[in-house]
Amino acid sequence: MSKIRKDYFISPDQPIYQREDMFHFNTDTKLLAGFMKIKKNETVIDVGTNNAVLLLACDKFPVKQLIGVEILKEACEVAQKNVDAFISHPCQIINLPIQEVQIEPVEVIISNPPYFTQKETNPNIQMDFRQLGRVEINLTLEELICHVSRLLKSNGRFYMVHRPNRIQDIINYCTQYNLGVKTIQLVYDHRDNEAKSLLIEAVKERNCQCKFLSPLYI
Repeated sequence: MSKIRKDYFISPDQPIYQREDMFHFNTDTKLLAGFMKIKKNETVIDVGTNNAVLLLACDKFPVKQLIGVEILKEACEVAQKNVDAFISHPCQIINLPIQEVQIEPVEVIISNPPYFTQKETNPNIQMDFRQLGRVEINLTLEELICHVSRLLKSNGRFYMVHRPNRIQDIINYCTQYNLGVKTIQLVYDHRDNEAKSLLIEAVKERNCQCKFLSPLYI
């Protein structure tokens, strides 16, 4: 295993191990952790869990069970190390693509997925561990939303962070796969006042009046 360092997520009382050559948590990860709402005795799936940092964030809630789904074996090894060291609730890491996961539907699914399509990515870029966390090689946006719908209970909630320029695709796919977009929050960079991130809450089999929360500035 490549060199692992011990960091912390948001505050020093949330330690986390990260592999130096893999995708690290970032501002979007922290934004999603603050946006998602987890209730008592719910089961949560994190799609593309990487090192399980979002499961660590969920662990502060009185959950029933945490499940991390990750296609990369190397990332699963780091995730399991973090589960064993830092997560107190029952937690399972599944080393499969979400397309192949077969489990009972759950109340909540969260995801900080790859943002960039293969079409808009330079074909000469080496697809190392970091780039696989950024580019839709193993999971497209449509595949994500399709399988989120499949694995959510009726009225189950989906929380995701993405890029604002994909909002039309996100809403179209949610509609196609029977998810109602309930809450949207835009996150702006104060240096240029441009929207950089998009936080979405969607609910399965529910017609929602979409609410825009006050924007955040970073």
